[in-house]
Amino acid sequence: MNIANGQFQEILEAAKARRGDSQTDTMIVASHLAQMRTFILRRGIEFYCEQDSYGKRTEFLKSVYDANMLEMKFDSIIDHFLCDGQGLFYFRPSGDTYQLLYFPKDRYRAYRDQTGKIDSVTLIYSFAVKGKGFGPMASLPSYGQPTQRGGRKKYIKLTVFKDKIEQTISDEKLEFDDTNNGMTQQRQGVSETLTNSLGFIPAVEIFNHLDCTGESTGTGEFDWLSHQILYHDELVRNIRKNMKFFGNPTLVSSRPKHDIVESGNDATMRPTISSAAGFKPMSAPGSPFGGPSPLDGQIKVPRVIANLEPTDRVSYMTPDSVSGDQNLYVKQYRSEIRLALGGVDDIDINTASTAYEIKTLYGRVAATAEKKAKALFTFGLCKAFSMMIQHEEYLFEESFATALGLKKPVIPLEEDFPDRMQYEQAQAAYQEEQKNFLDAREQLFRAKLEAGEIPPGVVGLIPDGNTKVSWRWTGEVFEDDTQDILNNSIVVRNLQELGVDSIEALKYLFPGKTEEERAAMLSGYPFRMVQQTQQSLQSFIGLLGSLYQLPHPQTPNLPLGSDPNLDITGFLYRSLEFLRKELSYSGKYQPAGSDERPSKLSDADQQRSKRGRPIRDERGIKLPGVTDNGTSTGSGVSAAGGSGSGGESMAGSVPGFERKSEYAQPIPGPGTILGVPDPNASAAGPGTLGFGTAGTSSPVFGTPDIQSPSFNPGVYGPGAAAAAGPGPIPGGAAVPGPAGGLPPAPAQPAPRRRKRK
Repeated sequence: MNIANGQFQEILEAAKARRGDSQTDTMIVASHLAQMRTFILRRGIEFYCEQDSYGKRTEFLKSVYDANMLEMKFDSIIDHFLCDGQGLFYFRPSGDTYQLLYFPKDRYRAYRDQTGKIDSVTLIYSFAVKGKGFGPMASLPSYGQPTQRGGRKKYIKLTVFKDKIEQTISDEKLEFDDTNNGMTQQRQGVSETLTNSLGFIPAVEIFNHLDCTGESTGTGEFDWLSHQILYHDELVRNIRKNMKFFGNPTLVSSRPKHDIVESGNDATMRPTISSAAGFKPMSAPGSPFGGPSPLDGQIKVPRVIANLEPTDRVSYMTPDSVSGDQNLYVKQYRSEIRLALGGVDDIDINTASTAYEIKTLYGRVAATAEKKAKALFTFGLCKAFSMMIQHEEYLFEESFATALGLKKPVIPLEEDFPDRMQYEQAQAAYQEEQKNFLDAREQLFRAKLEAGEIPPGVVGLIPDGNTKVSWRWTGEVFEDDTQDILNNSIVVRNLQELGVDSIEALKYLFPGKTEEERAAMLSGYPFRMVQQTQQSLQSFIGLLGSLYQLPHPQTPNLPLGSDPNLDITGFLYRSLEFLRKELSYSGKYQPAGSDERPSKLSDADQQRSKRGRPIRDERGIKLPGVTDNGTSTGSGVSAAGGSGSGGESMAGSVPGFERKSEYAQPIPGPGTILGVPDPNASAAGPGTLGFGTAGTSSPVFGTPDIQSPSFNPGVYGPGAAAAAGPGPIPGGAAVPGPAGGLPPAPAQPAPRRRKRK
C-alpha cells in the first residue's frame, strides 16, 4: 500500500513540477490538468469591481495583477490546487503595492476559531541569499545549502496573527509544530516580531471537492482514482515493453545464415564464457573476446539476395506486439477515468460526428472547469482583492484626515488607568471626540469630492460602497463566428420587440459584461427604438381619435371613447415611460454594508498592537473540554449558580444561572483545526543557547541536542541570536521581546565548559 502511494505521489509531483525525468508512463494526470487549465483560464482572466463609480478600483486591481505576474503563475497554481485539493492565498503590503503569494497544501497551516474564520496562519517557504551569511554571524560561513542558480538557501517561517507577525529565518529546514513527532521543536534562526498593520488575517483558504460535512478540508482531483491511474500506468508500461521487444521484424529463411547475413567484421568472434568473464585477447586489448556480436543488433542483410533456388524461402515475420483487444481495453479504460474526472478524452473525439456534438461534448468539460474556477477565483482571489480594497479605503480615510489637519483622537486603554471611574470618563470623552472627528471628516470629504479636489498626500482608494470583486473570462475557448454573433443579435432584437429591457436583452450578445457596463454601452441614441415607439404612440393616438368619432352602441349620444373600460390613456403613459427609461440608463449604487468584511481588531487592540502589548478585546475560544481541561458542568450552565447536572437539588434555594443560547456559543465545523493556544508553549521553549532544560535559560551540559539538524547551531551557526530573544538583526533593529510588551531577559554569555579532572 505504501509503495503504491509512493508511486502515485511521484506521478502527481512530476505533473505539478513538470518534470520529464520521472518514470511515469500514463498521461492521464497531465492530460486532465492541461484540459482543466485550458477551460479554467480560457483566453484570460479579468478582475473587476461590480461598483466602481470613480474607475480607480479596476486600475488598482490591474496594477496588483500585473505587479505579481499572476497571469504567468496561474498554470502552476491550478496544477497545485487540483492535485492538492486546497491552497492558501496570502498577501502583504509591500511599499505602494501588495505582495500576493500562493501556498500549496504542504507549505501552510490554517487554524480557525469557533465561527470557522481563520484565527492564525503559519507559512514556511525557502529563498536564496547571495554571499556567505547574514546577521551577527555574517563573518562565519553559511550553513545554508547552495542552490542551482547561486546563493545559499534560507528558510523562513511566518506566523500571522491579527495583531502581529512572527518571522523566523534559518539556514536549516523549518517544520510545522504538528510534524515534529510530538517532540519540542527548537527555535532556530533569527526571529523578529512585526506589527500587523492590517488588523486582520490577510489570507484566504480555497478548497477543491469539499466534503459534505464542512469547509475545513479538500480532496485532490486524482486521490480517489489513484488505484485506477496506477493500473492504467502499468498497462501502458507493459504495452511499451511489448512494442520495444516485438516491434522489430524477425528474418525467417531456409538458406544458410552465411548466405544471407553479412557481419560487419570478419575477425569478430562470438561471445564465450571467458569473454563474458572479462578476459581479453592480446591482439585486441581494447575490447573483450568477440567484440560486437552479430547477434546483438550489428547484423546486416544485403538488399538483393541472388542465386535463390525454387525451394528457398526468405521472408520477415512481424509479430503482433499489441493486440486489438488490448489496445481497445486500454483506450476504453482511459476514457472511463477521464469521464470520472469530469473531462473528455481528446483522442476519443471521434464519438462526435458534427461540430455541434463536439461542442456539446466539451460542455461537460466547461461545466467541470467552471466549478474549479469559482472555487479558485470567486472564493479565493476575489476575496483577497476585496480585502485589499477595504484596506486601501481605510488608508484613504486616515491620510485624508491627516492632509486636512484633522487629529484623530487616541482611544484610552483600560490598563493605563488605575481607577475604573477615570477610565469611564476618558472613554466617554473619547466617544464624543470620535463623533466630532467623523462628522468633520465626512463634511470635508463631501466638499472636496463635489469640488473635484483631492488634497496632496492622500493615498488609497476613495470609499465607494460595496467592495465586492468579481471575475470574468476575456474570451471563450470556442470563439463565436460571425454567424453566431448575427444570430445572437437577432435574438436581442426579438426580445426588445417583446418589451424586454435592453440591458436584459443584451446579455445574449454580451454575456461577460456587467449591468453597469451594458448601461454605459446604451448611452448612445437608440434611433430605431425611438422610431418604433413614436409609431406606436401615433397608433394609440389614431385609435383614440377613432373611438371619439364612433357613437357608443349603448348610449348613442356619447362617443365610444367616453367608456371607462376603453380608456387607453395609460397606454400612452406606458409608451412614454418606456422611452424615457431606454434613453436614461444608469448604474446602481450598493451600500458598503452588504459586502463581506474580514474580522478586524478593535481600535483599542490596534493601539495595543502598535505598542507591543497583548490584545484584550479579541474574543478567544471557549469550549468545554477544550479550553478548561474538561472541568465544565454537564448541563450547559455555570457551576457558580448551583444548577449543574450533579450534586444536591437546588429546590427551595437560590436558583442557578440560565443556560446560554446556541447563537452565543458557536461550535467549530467538522474537521476544523482550532487555533487554541498551547498552555505549555512558554515552558517548552529552548534555553538561551538553544538546548538544555525547557523553560530555563541555563543549559544542562551533557544533554544531547536532538532537535538540531546540525552540530550546535545555537553556538556556531546564524541561530545564535535567535534563542536569546533580543539581539541585532539585519538593518540594525532589535528583535522585539515576547508578546505582552514585557522586556525580554538580557542575553547571558555562553559559559565555558570545565575541564574534567
